Amino acid sequence: MADWSSYSLSDFLLFSPQVYERLFVLLNRDMWPWQLAALVGSVAVLVLTLRGTQSGSRAAFAILGAAWISVASVFFLGRYETINWLGAYFAPVAGLEGAMLILLSFAGRVGLVDPRKNRLAFSIGLAVLVCGLFLYPLFEAAFGLSFEGAQVFGLTPDPTAVATLGGVALLSGRLRFLAAVIPAAWCIFTALTLWTLERADFFLAPGLLIIALMAIFLPRSTDQSQ
Repeated sequence: MADWSSYSLSDFLLFSPQVYERLFVLLNRDMWPWQLAALVGSVAVLVLTLRGTQSGSRAAFAILGAAWISVASVFFLGRYETINWLGAYFAPVAGLEGAMLILLSFAGRVGLVDPRKNRLAFSIGLAVLVCGLFLYPLFEAAFGLSFEGAQVFGLTPDPTAVATLGGVALLSGRLRFLAAVIPAAWCIFTALTLWTLERADFFLAPGLLIIALMAIFLPRSTDQSQ
């Protein structure tokens, strides 16, 4: 048996860079015009978050949860599973994150940090949220990727994970740590995948993850019992 040290991550990858990029192009063609619905959902999340009300934050996190369930069915059990058998195992994990966020919203455990008491955490969380909701395709385009294969919030995991981390960074209670685990794990996994594919944008998701974690671990000035 060959020595395990002789293997690299590329030996375990089941697809080429061209196949992976083509995956998103085909997904966007298949899902059009649902990208418009995803954009409406993105706007709704941002507006509801900025309202700063309990009902608004609950609705925003319900949309984030629905986005994860959409990613589980549309992406992991769709095109992704055709190139990687792990898609069948990622799907229930994504569904679990979606269910968790929806349960948090219905249970009323989504109080947001008060920007007047912790402006830094609020500003960082909001910035990461906007990156996941709206700016991710622009970041990818900066690295030479086409808009035709752009990753979109609610349809693909990278921007959905980033947006979720931004939203979670705005939470005032300790449940934010639990809600961040799955999107954080995906950011690390996608970074390893893109690094193995020798993609220049491999650091994008983990970079935003690090920024979000800074806000998540900042102490809250509000009640920690949520």
